Amino acid sequence: MQRYSVEISVEKEYDDLLGEKMVNGAKIDVKETIYELFAEFEPKIKHALCNRRAWLDLKESVRRKGSLPAWDSKFEDADGNILTFKEIVQGLIDNFHGKNTTLRWCLNEHVPIPSESHPLKNPGLEITGPWHPLSRAFNQLNADVAVAFEDEEDASPAWYVPYGSNEKYPSVWEARRNVKRVIEGSIPEIYYEKGKEYRLLKPRNKWPAIFHRLPSIHLLDETVKVNGKPVPAIITSLVIYVLNNYDNLAKLGKGVNFYLPKIQFPQEALIVEKMFRRIEGKIGVKKGTLKVAILYEEGIAGLYFPVILWILRERLIKSSNGRWDYLASLIEMWKDEAVFPDPQNITMTSPNMMAYQRYNALMLLMAGMKNGEPDAAPVGGMAAVMLYPKTDPYARYRFNQKALRDIKLDKLRERLIGLIFVSEEKIDAPVTLEDILQGKFKGKLYDMFRQSWVATKEESYVEAGNEPLRAKLEDLQAIIDRRVEYVEVGGNKFPTVASGLTPEEKARFINLGLLNKEGKITPWVIHRYSITEPEQLYSKELWNGKDLWEALYSVPMAILPSNTFSMHFT
Repeated sequence: MQRYSVEISVEKEYDDLLGEKMVNGAKIDVKETIYELFAEFEPKIKHALCNRRAWLDLKESVRRKGSLPAWDSKFEDADGNILTFKEIVQGLIDNFHGKNTTLRWCLNEHVPIPSESHPLKNPGLEITGPWHPLSRAFNQLNADVAVAFEDEEDASPAWYVPYGSNEKYPSVWEARRNVKRVIEGSIPEIYYEKGKEYRLLKPRNKWPAIFHRLPSIHLLDETVKVNGKPVPAIITSLVIYVLNNYDNLAKLGKGVNFYLPKIQFPQEALIVEKMFRRIEGKIGVKKGTLKVAILYEEGIAGLYFPVILWILRERLIKSSNGRWDYLASLIEMWKDEAVFPDPQNITMTSPNMMAYQRYNALMLLMAGMKNGEPDAAPVGGMAAVMLYPKTDPYARYRFNQKALRDIKLDKLRERLIGLIFVSEEKIDAPVTLEDILQGKFKGKLYDMFRQSWVATKEESYVEAGNEPLRAKLEDLQAIIDRRVEYVEVGGNKFPTVASGLTPEEKARFINLGLLNKEGKITPWVIHRYSITEPEQLYSKELWNGKDLWEALYSVPMAILPSNTFSMHFT
């Protein structure tokens, strides 16, 4: 291999993160690993990004260039297997039916998901944010959440020194040091920051699962250069995290988990999969030991979703929906042909966004199925409305009651979207959750949306969001049917957080198909044998009268302002 000169501008200050490391009994050099991955993957990443640009610049209609892959389109995985799109989708369907065919594939078949990382065994919220300053780590780990994931992408500490900040180094490096200190247990019992005292309130075995959010492939780390060229940030982030934290996470009995953002094409998933395998080979563990959650936030990714899952099948445990990035990607896809309505008015209850969430849930159900039970899951997105602090100069904190109510309804909506009843017989009559629980129909009920994102540690807010995600199936209807009570704020009446659904809220849920006219929960009913061939997965019969492409990608109609009650979700 050609030798490269690796220059790290912060090397002296952060030498504890660099140099040689003993990982799983092997001596591994951080800089050596960075340039090995750079040499192999930087050209591939550059090529993948050029393909993204070429797709956008292609002078063809979205319906043509953005169509689903032809059935005979071929794709390759990290083992060198080459299958057509139709074969990959058929293998997904075979797994769903429990058929042990030559095409069948499923997620996490060789290395199981660590118990504390499993999205269906640990219902509740996921809290995201940077771990610099260190107080953020204390806040995340103390919160009543299922997952704490420190962020080196969307909510990352700066990868540069902001002008006029008087900082000497990019703060992402201090965040990396904080992560290492937290995981190895070397942070102080009492930590002081800006006059406030912080303590960890839980023993380490009670911490939420820890995930590390990697940068996307398009970002560069200007602090790490090979022969003068900045290294793709995903490489430095992945190498530094694994080599500094693998052993300490293993000692805690916890998995090494990542969130992977903004994958668009199968080529990009393949690059990342191979990158993970190189690191696994370095530290001497089985492929699939490092686990990944993906952010399904790119419209283009939906075209290839079964292929992306197939490529990442050794390690993918969940896939999260998101409003703003997904909408931005659709606007980008249609930029030369259509004008979208104001994105403020395209909520997660819009028809294309409902299809997007259901598609995510169904794909994870089918790909994760093992012995009749799901072993992977979708994850809900961030609620749009946040709490205002008491220091807000406009006193908007008076309306925090509405924010608490909105996050509860947001997570209740997600939970109900994830109820999928796979029937063993054709059913013409409407089916309610109550009917299913009473055994009136033959089939299996799957409860898929059990985790969702949150961006604040505020106890009342987290509690409101957790309730519908953690409630027992048999208690969901009671949440809807509770007595409605109101509080008055600034001349406006708001239902309390604990109330059942108001008539206006029920009407909204009925319109979404989540409740019937009597207010009873109505799961999505799919006849098992209506999906036996790939074409059926994309048919109008499954997607409410539209084929899947139309359901996901048709431009939403303009939404006119209204004085009527509405719920704003992300």
